[in-house]
Amino acid sequence: MRKEKITEQLDILHKVPTTRYQGSKRSILPWIYENLKSLSFETVLDGFGGTGSVSYLFKLINKKVTFNDILPSNCMTGLALIENDFVTLNEDDLEFILHRNGFKHSNFIEDTFKGIYYTCEENRLLDVMALNIRMLSEKYKGDILTKKQALAYHVLFQACLCKRPFNLFHRKNLSLRTARDIKRSFGNKKTWNTGFGKLIKRFNEEVTNKVFSNGFRHEAISQDIIDIKNRKFDLVYLDPPYARIDDKAPKDYHELYHFLDGMVDYDNWAKKINLNTKNKRLVKQKNHWNEGNIEDNFKILFEKFKDSIIVVSYGEPGSPSIYKIKKLLLKYKSKVRIAKKEYKYKLNHRNGHGLYEVLIIGE
Repeated sequence: MRKEKITEQLDILHKVPTTRYQGSKRSILPWIYENLKSLSFETVLDGFGGTGSVSYLFKLINKKVTFNDILPSNCMTGLALIENDFVTLNEDDLEFILHRNGFKHSNFIEDTFKGIYYTCEENRLLDVMALNIRMLSEKYKGDILTKKQALAYHVLFQACLCKRPFNLFHRKNLSLRTARDIKRSFGNKKTWNTGFGKLIKRFNEEVTNKVFSNGFRHEAISQDIIDIKNRKFDLVYLDPPYARIDDKAPKDYHELYHFLDGMVDYDNWAKKINLNTKNKRLVKQKNHWNEGNIEDNFKILFEKFKDSIIVVSYGEPGSPSIYKIKKLLLKYKSKVRIAKKEYKYKLNHRNGHGLYEVLIIGE
C-alpha cells in the first residue's frame, strides 16, 4: 500500500510542468492532493494561480478550473496550461519567434536594461522575440492566436527565469552571472550561459506534452480576487501572498517578476517603469494584498465565498497566525481542519527551523 502511494505521488509530479517560480506549490502537490481528495467538488477557483501548478493538479483530477492571477505574466501561464486544451507551438512557430523575419524591431530592452539582468546580446534577442510573439497575428487569428501567444510567453518566461540568479528580477545583479572572481553557492552557470533558443525549445518540448483536455471548458482570468463578481464555485483555493512573522509586509510578487509583466505589455512598458529604481522595475500597482490589511482581506474573501468549500494555503509562522485564520473561517464554516507539513525553502536562511506549509480547510 505504501509503495502504491509513493508511485501515485511521483506520478502527479511527473505530470505537472516544471517551474522556477518562487512560492510554487509544485513540489508539495502530492501532499495537497492527499488532503483534498476526499472533498466533493466539481468547479474550482484557484484565486492566486501563480505558476498554475495547483490549477493543473485540479485539471488532472478532472475538475472544471478557473485560474486567476493579478499578474499578467502569470495569466499567460494560465491561458497556456489551464484554459488551453489542444493548441501547441510547432517548429515553424519557434523559428518565427527566434529570428528577425524582416520586421523592424525596437531596442527598448537593449537600451533600458543594459547591464541589469541579461547581456547585450541576450537583450537584443529579447527585443526580437517580444515583437515576434505579438506578430504571430500574421499567422493565426482568434483563440488559436491567443493560445499560441500564451504558450510562447510561457516558454520564454521559463527561459528568462532560469538564466537569472535566484530566478528573480528583484535587483540589478547581472554581475553575479558574469564576474569571474565571485564564489557562487547558488545557480547553475552552465544554464545561465545556455542560449535562449536552446532553452525555449527545451521548455516547449516539455509543455507540448502537458497540453490536454479533461472534457471541461476552463478559464484563465487576471483580476484582484476581491473584485471577482457574480461567480460561484464548489471549492475556492486561496494561496495569497503572506508575511512570515518576522516580515514587514507580504511578499510582493509584482516586484519580483515585473520584467515578465513588462514583456506582456511591451508597447506600454516604457510608460510604466519607475526610473528612480536601479533595476528599472514597474511602478508599484496597488491592490488589496500589498496595501490592505491581510486579516480584513481574509474576512472579505470568507464572506464572499461562504457558500464554497474554502481551502487556504498558508505558511507558519505567519502573520496573521493560522489559528486566527481558522477562527475567522469558523464564522462561516462548521468544520475547519488544519494540515501541516515541514518545508525547506531554497532561498530562506531559516530552513530546517520550524517553517511549515499549511492547509486550512473549511467545509
